[in-house]
Amino acid sequence: MINSKTQSKYLFKVLWSKTYIGIAINEIHKNYCDLPLTTFYFWPREDGWKLLKAELDSKPWMAEQSKLEILNGYTAIIKYWLENVNNNINPIRPNMKNLNLHVTILGI
Repeated sequence: MINSKTQSKYLFKVLWSKTYIGIAINEIHKNYCDLPLTTFYFWPREDGWKLLKAELDSKPWMAEQSKLEILNGYTAIIKYWLENVNNNINPIRPNMKNLNLHVTILGI
C-alpha cells in the first residue's frame, strides 16, 4: 500500500507475522521504480534498529536527514505492529496511512 500524499523517497517492505516483523527499505526513483537500499531486519528476533543504523552509517553518501527518516519510519512501523499484532486487523492491508510512509506488505 502506498500513501500517495507522502513525500518520502523510501519504500518500506514488510513481512508481517504474529511473532516477528521484517522490514527492508528500498529507495524510490521517480515514483516508478524502487531499488533495494537495505536487507531485511527482523524484530524482535534481533535488534533490527541497531543493525539498520549500522548499515545506514556505512553509506557515507547518504544524508543524515535521510538516515533519520528511515530509522524513524522503521520505529513507527515496529510501534504499529506492536499495537496491532494481536488485534483482528487485515494484515494484507493494515491501515498504516497515519504513519505517512510508503509501505508495502510482502508476506504474512
